[in-house]
Amino acid sequence: MRTPDQPKNNPIVLIGVFSLIVSCVLGLGAVTQVESSRRIGGRPVAAPDVTPDPARGTEEPRPRAVHRLADHPLLVTPTKLPAVACALPGFGLSDGQLSTYYEAGTACLDQAWRPVLEQANLPFSPPALDTTPELAEGPCGSAPAESEAVAYYCGRNRTIYMPTRRLRDNGGGERAGSHLATLAHEYGHHVQALSGMLRAADGKIVAAGERTPAGLEMSRRLELQANCFAGMFLSAAAGSIGPALAAEAAEDFRYAVEQPAEENAHGNPANQAEWASNGFSTGMTTSCNTYAATTAAVG
Repeated sequence: MRTPDQPKNNPIVLIGVFSLIVSCVLGLGAVTQVESSRRIGGRPVAAPDVTPDPARGTEEPRPRAVHRLADHPLLVTPTKLPAVACALPGFGLSDGQLSTYYEAGTACLDQAWRPVLEQANLPFSPPALDTTPELAEGPCGSAPAESEAVAYYCGRNRTIYMPTRRLRDNGGGERAGSHLATLAHEYGHHVQALSGMLRAADGKIVAAGERTPAGLEMSRRLELQANCFAGMFLSAAAGSIGPALAAEAAEDFRYAVEQPAEENAHGNPANQAEWASNGFSTGMTTSCNTYAATTAAVG
């Protein structure tokens, strides 16, 4: 009920009410437009770390390591390393000459592996290279004894250790191909680290026990795959380093030292040569799936 002094249908009041209604409608439309513009495609968890694709207005997932083995994308999709032009210097045996040779070889390995990893949407970064004459203790603990290894790769700091004195006196000697094979093998471990396979395999080794038959077998699968990856690189580089040097390096794996069964973490010489040959002859990542191979093939 209105009071007697309340005005009826006051024009000023009607205009004010109408204006308020229009403003509310327009405001709701603006809010809806703003909320629509905030919707972003792609998985929310990846959003802070991806770069938008201006062509599609969506976001691509950033490169990530895949912690799988036999069914790893790199091993189920046939991919070949591109031919690379390696600018290797003349081979010499002094500490300085060997260091320069390893540095040039690593740069060429980077050139070969970068496009393959990027194509598979896996992360890529060059490894660090340590070429001091002697091995010292590092993030991966004490350096292996000279009787155990002449070079090694540490996944914790992504470093290839190529000690010039040890490689000259107890490794490749005067054979350039042997030095190149060792470097390519250690780089193979870097590919495993970048792709996620090294972590996946290491988890199984730790779970089984490093010196158990299962742990040793998984270690051999890692090492033999690194041989295969080395063979792939030598095939890709053969056009620039020369087929003779490439073949010499690929053949070097057959001269591996035989280890007793209870210590066999690298594979027998025949299997070491076979997996290096697989990579060298085919140049395909699918030829290096040691995780799907029989136990005999990785013995």
